[in-house]
Amino acid sequence: MKFTPEMTIGFWNAWWFVIAYILVNVIPLYYYPKHFSKRVFTIPKFGSRKERKLSMLNFFFYFGTIGFSIFLPLKHHTHWFLIGLIISIIGFILYTLSMINFATTPPDQPVTKGVYRISRNPMQVTAILIWMGVGIATASWIILLFCILQGIFSYPSMIAQERFCIKKYGEPYLEYMKKSPRYLIFF
Repeated sequence: MKFTPEMTIGFWNAWWFVIAYILVNVIPLYYYPKHFSKRVFTIPKFGSRKERKLSMLNFFFYFGTIGFSIFLPLKHHTHWFLIGLIISIIGFILYTLSMINFATTPPDQPVTKGVYRISRNPMQVTAILIWMGVGIATASWIILLFCILQGIFSYPSMIAQERFCIKKYGEPYLEYMKKSPRYLIFF
């Protein structure tokens, strides 16, 4: 695994993961448009100025990871590729399930079913898992570093989202917070 991997444009690059990620985000919007519009587009601006700035850094690393991965060739016929592919597939499955859980929960209730039972922020956590898999499949330390930084800079956003949900849903969300970890299973 090299810190500065070769960058090329090719058919067997990690852009396949980018296409899959876009589809995983667009398909649930197609099947559940009303659910997403009622839940997502009614959320007011939240978080302090500092939290919003750190969230912007998070998005920088998020889109940097996606954009950078397009130019990275997959390391076929290596254990890196197989391990990364498995991690990404697990991430894609969990991410898709979290999107469906989010879309099928009534907007006046907190999302607490499915993948949300093992994480209060499954979309963010599984997105990082997907791109960590890509980093391994391409043997790129830069992608892995970006994923770690994205995880660090997503924390303030998660805290702000939780404050918003406490304000919106009250006691049911506080009870949910006691049962489900912020990240995954035991973190």
